[in-house]
Amino acid sequence: MMPAEGDGRFPATHWTLIARIKSTDEAVATVALEELCTQYHYPLYCYLRRRGCWHHDAQDVLHDFLALLFRRRSLDRIEESRGRLRGWLTTAIGRHLSDWRRNEARRANAGPDSERGLDFAAIEQRYEHERFRDGETPDRIFEREWALELLRQAIGKVGQRYEQRGRGALFAVLLPVLEGGGSLRGHDTATLAGAAHLSEEALRTALSRMLRDFRDEMQIAVRLTVEHENEVAAEMTYLMRLFQR
Repeated sequence: MMPAEGDGRFPATHWTLIARIKSTDEAVATVALEELCTQYHYPLYCYLRRRGCWHHDAQDVLHDFLALLFRRRSLDRIEESRGRLRGWLTTAIGRHLSDWRRNEARRANAGPDSERGLDFAAIEQRYEHERFRDGETPDRIFEREWALELLRQAIGKVGQRYEQRGRGALFAVLLPVLEGGGSLRGHDTATLAGAAHLSEEALRTALSRMLRDFRDEMQIAVRLTVEHENEVAAEMTYLMRLFQR
């Protein structure tokens, strides 16, 4: 999630998303907002649907909410000490939903830049294939979907690393293992090793390195959503619990 130093977008630093969104550098703030929208739009959509919104209503509410974020009027007032970014977002969109319902708000104009890349038809289709449990609250669903988005993004970043190193074929071989939790148990190690043109021992070493890269990317992603470095470990532990629910 952090661009390489010198790519012209923003410095390779461990600022939180909130700090970068509130930056006086418009380019830094814009990239950070796009990053936030990409990471959180589907979890927020699930939250709204679980709060009783039909697809088109959820689309309208999320449209308005992201537009407000992109104008930076709300995020400029965030105090990081109030807690995790994900907690602020669910509270803020919950209030926005209440206002939207009370005023029957509708936006007639085309979506702002914050919706670039958001395919609401695909989002609805994805949501319809979810298998939520009856007792799951909107907040729990949001948090789990948020965790899954971080997971997908981290795996994507690892894939980019391997492509840049000319090892995309190895990543493709080990991807099912990574997506399945990182253990070779249940996989045909000999077949995987043959596909990667490695010995079984070399395959295990390669998997260990890939898992290290994956943990690095997850920590980078989590670091952007907390205020202090010493909160990263606790947030990673919390993420793992979400996956086990």
